[in-house]
Amino acid sequence: MARGRTGTESDPEALLGGLLRLLDVVVVLVAGYLAYLLRGLQVDRPADLPSAYLTALAAAAVLTLNVMQLSGVYRTDRLRHPVPQMARSMFGWSIVLGALLALSALTQTTTIYSRGWFLLWAVLGLAGLVTVRALAASQISRWRSGGLALKRLAVVGSGTLAQGIAEQLRDTGDYEIVGLISLRQDRDAPGTIGDLANLETLLRERRIEELIVAAPNGAGDVLRRVMRAVRGLPIDVRLVPELPDLEVPVYGFGRLAGIPTLHVWRRPLTAWQLLLKDVEDRLLAALLLVLLSPLLLCLAVAVRLDSPGPILFRQRRGGFNSRPFELLKFRSMRDCPAAGPDTDAGPEGDISQARRNDPRVTRVGALLRRSSLDELPQLVNVLRGDMSLVGPRPHALAHETHYSAMIADYLARQRMKPGMTGWAQINGLRGETDTPEKMRRRVQADLYYIENWSISLDLRILFLTPFVALIDKNAY
Repeated sequence: MARGRTGTESDPEALLGGLLRLLDVVVVLVAGYLAYLLRGLQVDRPADLPSAYLTALAAAAVLTLNVMQLSGVYRTDRLRHPVPQMARSMFGWSIVLGALLALSALTQTTTIYSRGWFLLWAVLGLAGLVTVRALAASQISRWRSGGLALKRLAVVGSGTLAQGIAEQLRDTGDYEIVGLISLRQDRDAPGTIGDLANLETLLRERRIEELIVAAPNGAGDVLRRVMRAVRGLPIDVRLVPELPDLEVPVYGFGRLAGIPTLHVWRRPLTAWQLLLKDVEDRLLAALLLVLLSPLLLCLAVAVRLDSPGPILFRQRRGGFNSRPFELLKFRSMRDCPAAGPDTDAGPEGDISQARRNDPRVTRVGALLRRSSLDELPQLVNVLRGDMSLVGPRPHALAHETHYSAMIADYLARQRMKPGMTGWAQINGLRGETDTPEKMRRRVQADLYYIENWSISLDLRILFLTPFVALIDKNAY
């Protein structure tokens, strides 16, 4: 049998996660010092570095810890997957360097630092961070092959429910399933190691660290017997209740006024996360409007000279919590009264969309739509608070009515503000949705984003959006 951990030992993967934080700081500082030496800038010891360089290294160390934490690279369930970890680390290090450059520009201190030093530091730091992740993944692989990183677990229960839970846990590769503990004195079932009568002895002798109680509803006596057996043991106990045969998500258990409750639906963002995302949206939108103002002016002139009609296209779209708002875009089609809701004019009851080689699209409009530059005026929508930079794309009101009756989870997209770009868009799920299946896939991508939101995910999507826009064949 694989060698497992005893109940008094610490989780080695959790310890490794803590060690990674320390190593990240060491990598950042050592890489900066080595880069200084390699550039021929003489110094006898790290403490003798100029104060400006020491300040930059200290700021980078603090930023790295926070950015990596937000990126989820220290989560123990992700440490064993080296390639995604390295990608997240590369992205996080890029954010740190970008933040340092921005801070240096704002404080007008860019001339203090050697550009060669900064580039060397960036390369050495990235190499160090990636190497640390590769070594961590290798160490975890060795631990798991020896059973050290596997949590020893047993399931209390009988029949297909208990066996199914044991198999599902075993398939994750995160647990060593010691066996089943039967509710009755019946040891004939496959994988059974004993019954409730000798539960405490089994837990001690088998060094079980976690116990899953899979008892049918109404089996209160089973749980009472389990709790009596584990009172003097360092062990985790979890209860798997029998739920109604309904497809509902489960977010966890809690207490409401002392009443045990099962959380089956939730708002996607807490009050703090809402504030954080709103600050992110408005600051970045204001910065982008200032930086892109010359481009916006040129595009406005091009639209006006290319064809008669207004520069901006305005249309009511479905927004947060089903509240409609007026979306802004550069006009990309001729001012055609018969156009549909995804065009630049038309009745909102029409669900037709722009098609490939659509004759209504102007010459400038074709370029704008293909590159997604027609969406840039929505930065104003973001400043107004109607939209986010990242979120589910807003659809025309006619689409809201049409697809909400066809796709069960469609309106769940409106639990978050609509965005200028989103997870669906960078995964190729943009453009015409001429079949229900295309819209269903887009909705699934939007819901994935809502359930997994983080600042790092937003920044990743924003970073990838310009590149996707250049190669996406669905934009027309």
